[in-house]
Amino acid sequence: MRNSGSPRDPRQSINAGLIGVPGGALKLTTPALVIDLAAMRENLRRMMRQCRDAGMALRPHGKTHKCSAIAREQIAAGAVGICATTGREAIAYAQARLPGLLVTTPIVQRAHIETLAALHRTGADITLVFDTIQNITEWEVALTGAERAMPAFVDLDLGMERTGVASVAAAVELAQRLRQSSALAYAGLQGYSGRVQHILAFAERRRVYLGQIERLRHTLAALMAAGLQPPVVSGGGTGTFAIDVEHGLYTESQAGSYALMDVDYDVVELFPDRANPYRFALYLRTSVVSANQPHHVSINAGFKSLSTDGPLPRVRSGHWPGATYDFFGDEFGLIAVAERIKRPAVGDLVDIEVSHCDPTINLHDYVHVLDGDTVVDIWPVDARGVL
Repeated sequence: MRNSGSPRDPRQSINAGLIGVPGGALKLTTPALVIDLAAMRENLRRMMRQCRDAGMALRPHGKTHKCSAIAREQIAAGAVGICATTGREAIAYAQARLPGLLVTTPIVQRAHIETLAALHRTGADITLVFDTIQNITEWEVALTGAERAMPAFVDLDLGMERTGVASVAAAVELAQRLRQSSALAYAGLQGYSGRVQHILAFAERRRVYLGQIERLRHTLAALMAAGLQPPVVSGGGTGTFAIDVEHGLYTESQAGSYALMDVDYDVVELFPDRANPYRFALYLRTSVVSANQPHHVSINAGFKSLSTDGPLPRVRSGHWPGATYDFFGDEFGLIAVAERIKRPAVGDLVDIEVSHCDPTINLHDYVHVLDGDTVVDIWPVDARGVL
């Protein structure tokens, strides 16, 4: 938690007075991002069971929620640590002293390097990834005089062409360079492809992913031949988890969205032989602000409250049967209701299942943690933002 008075201090939230009040969840000032605590914990337990059954560790991706409190829930459930994507996320999680922090993107900006190096010196548990020799050199300078080496992974491009070394030979060269370093300690290999995670049909996702898995397999073979077998092989996601288990190359999974779920992943065939096993644990509680039109009402949640990438957000299942959501402006959403259903009235609550959890959460300062109709806590989204 930040210092008292911070804009992300839950004590400054307009809803802080509702914590512990019976029925307080029905009195929230909206739009309020809400977590069903029981559903989230069930998702965490389920993924941990799946990883243990597969002989894998779990280091879930914190870019999903950007919330140290949720990361602690994941670690308490058995995860070995947490992943971060941006410098901002990494600094927030390191400041929170979360164990097993893996920064999954090369950190190249001077301010981020200096801040994370300083946190490393004060005991933060940080592991970096690298895809260039130049960045290794920059970090070695920043870590001059540090009492312990910082663990480091080689970042391998599986085919997404976003970050990572682009060839097997380059991966071996980078691993050799890390092995020679005194400031950095060669600790593993990362291979992640976001592009395949949301391919809807399992068979098609497996087909596309197979070529990328083979690149990972060849790289591992080359590293072993060079005497550079990585202690950890990290990657994968919620969308590829079943395929990652099938091939058995990863020692740990970076799956993240399973914890909260969103509409985007709910339409993906995550497993070939069963329905999506994860429950919706995240939704946006909104309020009707106008009901003057015959076929729709307006709620107070539009582009400023919900991400726009992926499928449209959905009215929470069972909340207003047959109702659908559409964006209606920066501050407004449109709820169309089937004629046979009584229309919501001004002030009524409408819960929305979000399209894409990662960028939606990034729009909010807090998540409101519910146990039934009671707000049991308000957690700051302490790793949100870009700087």
